Amino acid sequence: MGYKKLDEVMELLTDELDGFNKSIVRLEKLTQNTDNIKVIPDTSEIERLLQEHLNSEKVNTERLLESVQDIRSKISKARLVPKIQLWIHYSIWFISLVIIGYLSLRFSRIGDVQERAFTEGGQEVIPNLKGYFDQNPGHYESYQKWMQKKDSVPNKK
Repeated sequence: MGYKKLDEVMELLTDELDGFNKSIVRLEKLTQNTDNIKVIPDTSEIERLLQEHLNSEKVNTERLLESVQDIRSKISKARLVPKIQLWIHYSIWFISLVIIGYLSLRFSRIGDVQERAFTEGGQEVIPNLKGYFDQNPGHYESYQKWMQKKDSVPNKK
């Protein structure tokens, strides 16, 4: 009995060893197949994706630069005060300066105007006074006395 069980165990072990040996042979064949396979790294798909990304980023960068240039040009053209308002403002200044210049010129000539008016007034009054004094000789005598008195008093100006 002991031998029978021992034979069965031996037979089982032999079967297992045969299965193990067959697996090793099969493994060796697979290993040889994998040794013969050469893996060539192919990065073309990754490079294509990177190139697409680079191109899209270039396009985005160009759009951003155009936007910045557009904003810059708009800012440089922008003014705080509209052009028409500036022209109105400058026109008012110019008209004011012309008026001030004209009035200062007129004011500087006011002495000439007063002198001319005094002379013209004196020439107009003398004939009127002469006619009046011819009609009233007594008044002419009192006027001459007054003129002498006036000439004798010193001018206190």
